[in-house]
Amino acid sequence: MLTCYFCHSRNIKELLDLGQQPVSNRFLRTKGQREDAFPLVMNQCRDCGLIQVNDPVSAEALRPACDWITYSEPEGHLDCLVEIIKNLQGVTPESSFCGISFKDDSTLTRLQKSGFPKTRCLGQRDDLNIVQKGAGVETIQAHLTPELALKIAQKSGKFDVIIVRHILEHAHDIAGFILALKNLTRKDGYIVFEVPDCSRALGTCDYTTIWEEHTLYFTPATLRNALSLAGFKLERHECYPYPFENSLVEIVRVQEEVKPFRPSQEILDRELARAGHFASRLPKRAQALQEYLGEYRKNQGKIAFFGAGHLACTFVSVLGLKDCIDFFVDDNPHKRGLFMPGCRLPIYGSTALYSENVKLCLLSLNPLSEEKILETHKSWNGTFFSIFPSSSIALRVPGSLQRDDSYADQRI
Repeated sequence: MLTCYFCHSRNIKELLDLGQQPVSNRFLRTKGQREDAFPLVMNQCRDCGLIQVNDPVSAEALRPACDWITYSEPEGHLDCLVEIIKNLQGVTPESSFCGISFKDDSTLTRLQKSGFPKTRCLGQRDDLNIVQKGAGVETIQAHLTPELALKIAQKSGKFDVIIVRHILEHAHDIAGFILALKNLTRKDGYIVFEVPDCSRALGTCDYTTIWEEHTLYFTPATLRNALSLAGFKLERHECYPYPFENSLVEIVRVQEEVKPFRPSQEILDRELARAGHFASRLPKRAQALQEYLGEYRKNQGKIAFFGAGHLACTFVSVLGLKDCIDFFVDDNPHKRGLFMPGCRLPIYGSTALYSENVKLCLLSLNPLSEEKILETHKSWNGTFFSIFPSSSIALRVPGSLQRDDSYADQRI
């Protein structure tokens, strides 16, 4: 029987069974290349509201087969965050800081420049014993066990502040990963967690938020509740706004006795209703988009996607759109000439918008890049829309969205 990762309730409800899904970083060299797919089921704990995948794809299967794939996280708030960290009670220029992954390097660099020299990031080879080509956070979370953390602490000492940006949501053995972090942290030390806020995506029915690499889908309330249940004292909560998804930061302290934070029944009911809204709208949106894009392609001309990343892969696969589009464009030279996972459609450079006489292009890059794309290709005579409901140029198909912004962003 399924058990919630944090509150250990068995009152788990299936939200979405998405069937067999591709791994979005496994680009194909030929259209007929063999490809693995994995079941993806999203659940929700009815007692704490946390959305979770209780049978995640293995770290080995998620590890990219090449070393040129990169993911970028929003960093516009990091100067502000570093100021908060510097002023935490007990933090001084003699305090020691540790990052868990390469995603923490930019934060550590800011701390160094601010007069906090004792910073380091765990080395993938030296500390975590990771030697695989292309390994990322999917591998780091698997290797950072409580036992290995103790060995690192014995060698380097424990740290006053641990930075953990955008990896908690990837963890498979949640209890083990959190214990490893505690084993690296001094008594009364701090851990700075940062995760994506799924509130807006759930409320606006943005299905690109689904990703086979994510085990956990946090909102402000479920993040605070989860970390409290994990035995942390909640010190400070921040929510930094971004066009695509906000960044949630929870600064916690490692202490022996912690009074758990519990969301009110009203907040829990809201979490359950929002998730139910998200799940129930998927079939209608898929049908509406399939019909609209199918008719457009038949009557007006070719359709392309701009951006051959995991957001586009999810959008096409989850909504069943592979027969409605012609190809993907992406100006990453490593991707050109390959085929997209799942749908097996070719990837060309953006000049194909012109040479292939494309009439409709759906933007599937991070919305922060949309204005740049529009400016770069202002001479193109087709039409751009965005696949993201929150975008100002979102594709509005009758019957496909029915967004309810009352669910979109929640404060607690």
